[in-house]
Amino acid sequence: MLPCAAVPADARPRPLTFELLYDAVAFGMWAYTRAAFRVVDLGLARLRLRPGILLVASHRAETDVPLLCPSLYRAGHFLRDREAPRINFAARDDMFDRGFFAGFPPGLPLATRRLLYPLEAGPVLPRVRVHPVPYPSASLLRLGRALAALPPEAPLEPLLPRELLEQLGARAREAGVRAPRTAVETLHGVFADLLWQYCTSEQLSAPAFEPAWRRRAEESAAAIRRLVELVASGEILLLFPEGRPSPDGAVGPLRKGLGTIVRRGRPEAIVPIAIAYDPLTPYRPRAYVAFGSELVPPAGGVDEALLRALRRATPLTCGQVVARELVRAASTGVERVGAPELDVALADECAAAVAEGRPVDRALLGVPTRRERLSEALAWVVRSGLVTAPDRRSLVLAPERVLADGTVLRIAREHESARD
Repeated sequence: MLPCAAVPADARPRPLTFELLYDAVAFGMWAYTRAAFRVVDLGLARLRLRPGILLVASHRAETDVPLLCPSLYRAGHFLRDREAPRINFAARDDMFDRGFFAGFPPGLPLATRRLLYPLEAGPVLPRVRVHPVPYPSASLLRLGRALAALPPEAPLEPLLPRELLEQLGARAREAGVRAPRTAVETLHGVFADLLWQYCTSEQLSAPAFEPAWRRRAEESAAAIRRLVELVASGEILLLFPEGRPSPDGAVGPLRKGLGTIVRRGRPEAIVPIAIAYDPLTPYRPRAYVAFGSELVPPAGGVDEALLRALRRATPLTCGQVVARELVRAASTGVERVGAPELDVALADECAAAVAEGRPVDRALLGVPTRRERLSEALAWVVRSGLVTAPDRRSLVLAPERVLADGTVLRIAREHESARD
């Protein structure tokens, strides 16, 4: 067992301003996600937040944190009970670095990256109980962090591999600036997204990078120890053990470190939380947050047990079933699918999920509302050009378009993965 402080900093009384900031952030997340999605909580009533609980959530998209936090805030009754135990959050450690808002989001214009680069969330995050966790792993080092650790005038030519030098040079030409020749010249908003790529020890193998690699290992170990201390001292902790949003819709795999936190932190119970988005709807997509039953921390096989729990807690949505049926038909050369057959498949999936104790969109449990959900999904695939509807009872597929549509493939894979 790792040594833990008798009274960790997060267990001591905090200034009221910090808790007001905590409340303000929660309200901002609520306002954003409730404007962007139609949020449905499943099983929230059985969640009992208390000291010693470890919350483990699946990771679907970058919006998962603002989507989930307002539901947890409601469950904790923080406004009504100012003494209620607050939730701590584990977040990717590069969020604490300057330039995160400029470097991480894809597709930003160069002018926006330049504007956002000086912003830094690092000083604020600990005040709202956010703690760093190594991202994507301790064996990778962010290019910007490696270059920032070098002497300012360190030349790039002998230190970086050719492909990285070419990327920096191409970006400089695009922006109309001089190509960077030293480490300090790269630390600019123009190069923000390039600085946010993660490199292996082979890519950054020059001896000049050895201090940065040592610091990376030390900070990563310290971050895991801190999370263990939080759990061992009875703090409530929320983490996303997949480490990043699923790239293809699958649930899992889990990153290393979760087993260490469970074994050494010894939480009283673990609550699996699974998130699912259904974009096959009109207007705003639906977002489902399902709270599973508490688990007794397993003595061994932590990752396997929690992955099974997260998959079992993944909510069943109409979009998943429609996507699965369309992909299955397109993959086998079937060009026509009947709406009644899709309704039967949806009803069968709901019955199976209920029998297995899996969470289901409540609207799917009644015939009229189930068919309403199905009509919305079919209207979406028609608008997207994936099918045509010569009449109200049949759909003619464009197989190549179905099998190339990232949204449909993603939620079909989510459905399949939840049952692996």
